[in-house]
Amino acid sequence: MFDEFSSDIKRKIAIACVDAVSGAYVTFDESTKQPVKAIVSSASIPFVFPHQVWPETGVVCMDGGSVWNTNIVSAIKRCREIVDDDSKIILDIVICDAAHVDYITNTTNTISNFYRFKDIKNSVNSLSDIVEFQRAYPGVNFRHFVQPTEPLKGNGINMINFDNATCTYDMQMQGRKDGKVAVNSGETFLSDKINDWVENKLSI
Repeated sequence: MFDEFSSDIKRKIAIACVDAVSGAYVTFDESTKQPVKAIVSSASIPFVFPHQVWPETGVVCMDGGSVWNTNIVSAIKRCREIVDDDSKIILDIVICDAAHVDYITNTTNTISNFYRFKDIKNSVNSLSDIVEFQRAYPGVNFRHFVQPTEPLKGNGINMINFDNATCTYDMQMQGRKDGKVAVNSGETFLSDKINDWVENKLSI
């Protein structure tokens, strides 16, 4: 599809993966000659999709979420290429980990168990990452934070199905709903809630 429409990337982007050889965090931007391969590299979940080899650099890429689930740092760095002050950076964050994770009752399927464990872990790690980055970049305006308010239909093993009948359309509709809620709630609303959650946890 990318080739069919002769698409040129119009914005600054940062696509991340992890080098399975060195463990280094590798990022690609809009100047890469193989943007589709870069995106596939970033989404190559270990044990599910094949890793991507970049012969010219010797990098063997797998899912960037293996190191950082929510890579805010690269986004801020790209913004700093344009502005000279962090107060001019406005950051909206959209993550795909459901806020409420249902625990499985059927423990006989290893792959489903693995993905449910990953869902639970990611839902907490994503929030922790964001809190740490907010503290590391206090001058940045963390505006809207969008997170699914209901478990996504594509959770677990269904996350590797990409047809509308399985999960894609439902995810789109859920995203529109949650995005509207975030905007109507006002800027920094969920970020403030996250910080309250962290402070309460630390005080226990």
